[in-house]
Amino acid sequence: MVNQSVKKTVFIRTFGCQMNMRDSEIIREMLQEAGYAMAVSLEEADAVLFNTCSVRQHAEDRVIGNIRALAARKKINSDFKIGVLGCMAKRHGEMLFKEYPQVDMVVGPSDIYAVPELFGRVLSGEEKVIAVKNIKRPHKKVGNTYWDGGFSAFVNIMYGCNNFCSYCIVPYVRGREVSRPKNDIVNEIKELVDKGAREITLLGQNVNSYGKGLTNKIKFPELLEEVNKIEGVSRIRFTTSHPKDADKSLFRAIKDLDKVCESLHLPLQSGSNKILDLMNRKYTYEEYLDKIDLFRNMVPEAGLSTDIVVGFPSEKEKDHNLTRKAMQEIRYNSAFIFKYSPRAPALSSCLVDDVSEEVKKERNNELLEIQKKIAHKKNKALIGTLQEVLIEKVSRMSDKEMVGRARNNVSCVVEGDESLIGKLVQGEVVGASAYTLKVGLLK
Repeated sequence: MVNQSVKKTVFIRTFGCQMNMRDSEIIREMLQEAGYAMAVSLEEADAVLFNTCSVRQHAEDRVIGNIRALAARKKINSDFKIGVLGCMAKRHGEMLFKEYPQVDMVVGPSDIYAVPELFGRVLSGEEKVIAVKNIKRPHKKVGNTYWDGGFSAFVNIMYGCNNFCSYCIVPYVRGREVSRPKNDIVNEIKELVDKGAREITLLGQNVNSYGKGLTNKIKFPELLEEVNKIEGVSRIRFTTSHPKDADKSLFRAIKDLDKVCESLHLPLQSGSNKILDLMNRKYTYEEYLDKIDLFRNMVPEAGLSTDIVVGFPSEKEKDHNLTRKAMQEIRYNSAFIFKYSPRAPALSSCLVDDVSEEVKKERNNELLEIQKKIAHKKNKALIGTLQEVLIEKVSRMSDKEMVGRARNNVSCVVEGDESLIGKLVQGEVVGASAYTLKVGLLK
């Protein structure tokens, strides 16, 4: 335990996905239990821990920029400590110490439960503390104390990934798939509800693989049924689904379970079968489209989002045109579009990165513009409809407007004050932009 008379303050900065956000919650609470205080800003902290992402080079560059910006502070105050946690720590390991000597601690995502002990060693004067050897995260029951509070909570249902898409390093930095037991998940959600959570988002690299390897056989739609039964839960979301595993049973759960929101994130990545094969995605565009048609026939009001990668090695103009055609054909509510960057040791890093940065940028911007127009049209089509909105926060534009999300995951703006935060409200869509719906509350 830390001597409370010399309590150290720690600031955690999180990069990347929702799983990283959840990991940061766990790390934050463990440090508090060990006697550390959480700083509200980096400037007032005795230490900063960067919980990092390595999915794209841009994510790593942001972390590197933050570390370099602290070099002068570290030189003036050697007692100020810097830790690199998460996927970037696992990917680079001891090289981080060599490249950035101001870093004191490196901890991979499967070793986060050791952070308090490792951080204590750093404060005791031990130099260059590292823990990146665990390939799989050890089983540990996580209670509701590991939560930032509020009304919406993330719950991990599994860790790791077995798919080995050729561009993706997740299996290398987070390990192979490990599902959490159903009872652990259900009990954690019940505890979160007791603390005030109303919306639960179930997290996994591929939630459709949930249950594999567990002694008590269970599939993801069955887990959704169990969570749907929990009293006090108002909404259930989940991410992410892999197209090769998404099927009718999942779509039926979204259709029939009243608390499961009518939205689906189903990454396409490319509309070209050649590129999909090189990516090792294990489906063709035609197979993907069949699943989209089935889903929309079963849940016609649902929102649909995707991920797209542009500029994958050997992507020609005709391959890009197929992706553009796919977006125009499927008409997503939203899309996350990224420029390819090689991520060793993922297999595609062995391929020649032969699409120029200029071409990647052009293709990226073109698809972003197409998606913006599609989203605007889809949102305008909702004018006059009634929507249920969970109010999340005060708008950045006006303190007289609140921001929330409809069940289809589209962002909504509602006139009102902070008393609405955390509440489910009903309203009519009275206006729309490419990114938000303007909703008037029912009297």
